[in-house]
Amino acid sequence: MLPWLLLLICALPCEPAGISDVSLKTRPPGGWVMEGDKLVLICSVDRVTGNITYFWYRGALGFQLETKTQPSLTAEFEISDMKQSDADQYYCAANDGHDPIPSELVSIHVRVPVSRPVLTFGDSGTQAVLGDLVELHCKALRGSPPIFYQFYHESIILGNSSAPSGGGASFNFSLTAEHSGNFSCEASNGQGAQRSEVVALNLTGKPT
Repeated sequence: MLPWLLLLICALPCEPAGISDVSLKTRPPGGWVMEGDKLVLICSVDRVTGNITYFWYRGALGFQLETKTQPSLTAEFEISDMKQSDADQYYCAANDGHDPIPSELVSIHVRVPVSRPVLTFGDSGTQAVLGDLVELHCKALRGSPPIFYQFYHESIILGNSSAPSGGGASFNFSLTAEHSGNFSCEASNGQGAQRSEVVALNLTGKPT
């Protein structure tokens, strides 16, 4: 190497390398959050070279949500009241005066507790004849799947069924004289349980 070139290189101040790694984490971790709860998106860089400008985006197309500038390795953006419609992919980016560097996409899932289910009878309605095959149908209008249903006669569990993709479920049984009285059902999806209103079934006819 030429001596004058070596002197020139040594005389020039070395500019510190810029950030090279940007990551996005969530609180609660794993990208799962309950409807109505708070979600915090934590953007991190591998080094600080002065002020870092952080950006948060929603969706793969990058709808910008927030911008912050601060001299720190991490910055946080908070969504205080998560809704089911907020389930999407999110990412962040960081810029230390060079080109912005994005993080990977993180999928956010919003868990919705079940609503109070509605219990209905099948074709027989609330009037049925002894010996009939009766269908109980239970449905929660809201709730993240899978939803598990239990069917009750008074306080005794008749049976259960599940709806892996959401919606309602049914349970069938042969009607006997002991089934006179009140029926209800319960829906749960791991985020709490809800019980339906009580529905009375009136028996007519004689056992066959």
